[in-house]
Amino acid sequence: MKKTIWALILLLILLAAFPLASQAAPLKKLSWRAEYFENPGLTGQPRLVVFESAFGHDWGLGSPSPEIPVDGFSARFTRRMHFEKGTYLFTLSADDGARVWIDGKILIDAWSLGIKDKMQAKIRLEQAGDYEVQVAYFENTGRAFVNLDWLLLAGDDDILGAWKGDYFDNRNLQGSPVMSRQDSAISFDWNSGSPAAKVPRDNFSVRWTRSIYLKAGHYTFRVQHDDGMRVYIDDKIIYDSWFDQEVNYEVGIVPIKEGFRTIRVEYYDHVGNAVVHFSIDEDPGDYDDTIPTPDTPGVFVDNRDSGFTWYGPPPGVGRGGVGSDFFWTYNKTSAPVNTAMWMPNLPSDGNYEVYAYIPGDRATTGSATYRIQHFGRVADRTINQSRYSNEFVSLGIYYFDGRGNEFVVLSDVTGEAQGSTQIAFDAIKFVKR
Repeated sequence: MKKTIWALILLLILLAAFPLASQAAPLKKLSWRAEYFENPGLTGQPRLVVFESAFGHDWGLGSPSPEIPVDGFSARFTRRMHFEKGTYLFTLSADDGARVWIDGKILIDAWSLGIKDKMQAKIRLEQAGDYEVQVAYFENTGRAFVNLDWLLLAGDDDILGAWKGDYFDNRNLQGSPVMSRQDSAISFDWNSGSPAAKVPRDNFSVRWTRSIYLKAGHYTFRVQHDDGMRVYIDDKIIYDSWFDQEVNYEVGIVPIKEGFRTIRVEYYDHVGNAVVHFSIDEDPGDYDDTIPTPDTPGVFVDNRDSGFTWYGPPPGVGRGGVGSDFFWTYNKTSAPVNTAMWMPNLPSDGNYEVYAYIPGDRATTGSATYRIQHFGRVADRTINQSRYSNEFVSLGIYYFDGRGNEFVVLSDVTGEAQGSTQIAFDAIKFVKR
């Protein structure tokens, strides 16, 4: 009997020397290690450590557990996850503050009081593998919630923002496509020819698909086609003109809910000319300029660099900005007088995010239109310079071929009353994605 008691005591001593399962390292790629603290600063030892299979909490006016107060608590969530090589978008919502790291690199920093609604940041992962994702969170008073989502925007061989085009050797999108490729835009006039050698010049069809993030609102779309065309948003048809016809141009308006929407465009050609164009307003090269992005080094072209060209009378020169000064001028309503061009020396082809630096002075226009010439395409991006001060603003991500004939142009035409606002011209930054 005594031997049994002593054996039990020895077993308890041995068990005490090891951490409990809930205090061990997180289960690899299977669960989140959640550490909850009784204070808002993640200080000291966590009061509660648990493993959670999914991320996302809305505690309302309550708390994660009876051991944790309803106000003034904090939490740390950690998990190792596998990501393929590519560009990802992370979206964070919280009340109150939160931060997100990928392998120790800060991705989103929103450590302040108040509601954070869908704060977003993009990151390019250059190799496939396991990465540590960590989220820190604190609650002050009132409602408590935190949520993190992520989406693969483009894989290793994808052009970010491109349409996936599947081409068929028949008019009805039947069977397997004879060719699939990425098209930077749906804007083709093949005349009486064909899209490619594998596709016949007549009696062919194409299906393009693309997912983009759109805010809630009513969007204007434009189509032009010969012969038939159909357009879907999230599998709901918004335009149907599937019959033989001459070149037809139509404009429509469609309400869209906020979020990632999948647009599908279908087209066929019978005989003769083959023409197809599709565009939708409010598509700012994938994401609008309110999305915060980490300050990443890139290829700079400043207003004093050799890649910068000024066309027009001598501009005003302001103090500050990148390189200690910037150019500015008063706006024009319609005909341009002053124009600036930034031509980068890119090291290679690929996806680049384009940023414009907006100084804290002389940038009062609400309608500065930057024209991005890239990969034989032109994209216009209009921003409100008066909303920003001494910061880079994203103009979107575009594919550049790196051959030296690509650039960004900004003129003094804003459409506002003549001379009523000022427009600033400083540095443009190109960041490889």
